[in-house]
Amino acid sequence: MTRRYYIVLLCLVATTLVATAQEYHARHDSVWVYNSWEAIMDQWPDTLLVNPEIEVWTPYDIEFKTRSKAANQMLEEQTIAVAVGDTTWLINTKLLQDQGYKGDVKKMDDFAPLFFNAKVAFIQCVPTHTSSGMALLGALLGDPELFSEDPWENPADFFWIDFENKRVDKIDHKKLSELLSVYPDLQRRFEQMRDYKKRYIIQSFFIDFIQRANRDPGYPYLLDRLYPDASIQ
Repeated sequence: MTRRYYIVLLCLVATTLVATAQEYHARHDSVWVYNSWEAIMDQWPDTLLVNPEIEVWTPYDIEFKTRSKAANQMLEEQTIAVAVGDTTWLINTKLLQDQGYKGDVKKMDDFAPLFFNAKVAFIQCVPTHTSSGMALLGALLGDPELFSEDPWENPADFFWIDFENKRVDKIDHKKLSELLSVYPDLQRRFEQMRDYKKRYIIQSFFIDFIQRANRDPGYPYLLDRLYPDASIQ
């Protein structure tokens, strides 16, 4: 029951955003803005945007706009994450790209659902970018959608934020096995599963990994990984 509860909880944000976007394209709400990971960890926002325009292009591609040029520039160039309401967190994937993060973040747009605690952070997303070459191949075969993913139809995956190596990587069976290597018993159990490449198995063991890391006093904190040469109070 605990494992199922966490999986449902992690998917709640995407489900909410789907329902919202299907009802109307643009909405308004107050948004808390966080310009550093320290502010995020302390739950101490840098500012509050009252009634910005929220464009929900897909459940995993959300854009914020205001009437202030300075506020828009801050959202694009300085803001790491925003919070809408009490539980919905979104990360600025474009800022991660600007900060030199590699990997799957290059396929993401605008703000995407963020999940985090004191030790881990990851994104939930269906990357929407399709290379021009693959799109052309699909067109030649008479099916332009053949090599593109529909973010409304396809289930989302989780993407690990690797602060040490400045990467964002899909949590597939290979990435999960790498993460589980710090807990050999979990790694063995995962790799011995018949369907270990299936999404539901991967996400289930990923939740086990998060729970183990939270209980483990030796697993490094997120801020310690971000600033390995500094003591963050």
